[in-house]
Amino acid sequence: MMGKALVVYCTRAGGTKKIAELIAEGIRIEGGEADVVNVTGVKKEADLDGYDGYLFGSPTYHGEMMQGMKTMLFLAEKANLEGKVGGSFGAFGWSGEALVAYLTPWNISSRWIS
Repeated sequence: MMGKALVVYCTRAGGTKKIAELIAEGIRIEGGEADVVNVTGVKKEADLDGYDGYLFGSPTYHGEMMQGMKTMLFLAEKANLEGKVGGSFGAFGWSGEALVAYLTPWNISSRWIS
């Protein structure tokens, strides 16, 4: 049986939210649980508790992830995510730098979703 995943996204035009919802749907189809949360809904470390895996998504603008996701990742750095399964996703045209920036500073094992 699969565990429970938290899918956190930020979006500007709605594309990344749609991707987050599709990822969560796939997790559920495979027998897992998934909560989809806008990055604005993660305000404290405790909001990240209780999950076996984490997926973070942001569009890339001007080579960067959106500021709301950057802020949330600083909070995630303080949470106990070491050893958890993690991944990132995003909506972008051709650059995609936000994807690489997600998990690099944190000790989260990554399983990339493309």
